[in-house]
Amino acid sequence: MIKVAVNGLRSDPSEWEAAQRVPKEQLPALTPEQRKVAEAQHMPEELYQRSALAGRRTAEKLLKKTEWLAKLLQRDLTARAPKATIKSVVLDVWEGKFEIEMEIDSTALPPLHIGEDVVDDLLDLGSTASERRLSEMLERCLQRVGVS
Repeated sequence: MIKVAVNGLRSDPSEWEAAQRVPKEQLPALTPEQRKVAEAQHMPEELYQRSALAGRRTAEKLLKKTEWLAKLLQRDLTARAPKATIKSVVLDVWEGKFEIEMEIDSTALPPLHIGEDVVDDLLDLGSTASERRLSEMLERCLQRVGVS
């Protein structure tokens, strides 16, 4: 099983706009802790609810993107080195990159770092250049440890 995670938070502008269109009565209820934060920031509860909703939706999108990358890399890695596995794929939101941990026969490989922009180009545009770039990164990583 591949560990997939997202470190950090951000709000996608499209999710913020979508949260603005949600009827007030359909907004998620705030926890007591969230109410305290909203009060401390002198923020209307509804605005905090919309912000929380936009943040949650963005987090879900980022996690799905990370899961997609994990599956793509595992497929490519298995084709190149059948005994190799992806241990984890973590998106660092602040750094704008994914960190991928892999191993072969329980021996850890050096971590592979992939810019989020490369993945976005592949996901959003179907960029063959980005797909080739991903494949080349994986190939170089394997070559550094004498695999492939």
